[in-house]
Amino acid sequence: MYDTTERVRRVKQTALRLIQKRERTALRRLETLCTALALGLTGALAHFIGGAPGAAVQGAYGATLLADSAGGYVLVGVASFTAAAVLTVVCMRLHEREKREKNNKTDKEGNAS
Repeated sequence: MYDTTERVRRVKQTALRLIQKRERTALRRLETLCTALALGLTGALAHFIGGAPGAAVQGAYGATLLADSAGGYVLVGVASFTAAAVLTVVCMRLHEREKREKNNKTDKEGNAS
């Protein structure tokens, strides 16, 4: 039989594994949704242009982005998206690090008692 601290440690490990499994499942679902949306948008673009999906995007990409001198707006949009994505990743990593440090601190306090 295990003592109380060992049981608590094992419960925390199991809970962490379940949370990670749930997060992985949610990420897979989001990846699938994003892929479906990207394919749907590509198909819609091809439909409205009137060509094959691959050829329509390749043929219309530069003309669509640079029509009516919109290149500056496109550049600002891409730069903003990149900055937001980087900021999101940094914040997520900081949050995960804080959670790990908090769990380690809690475990150390539990073992000291």
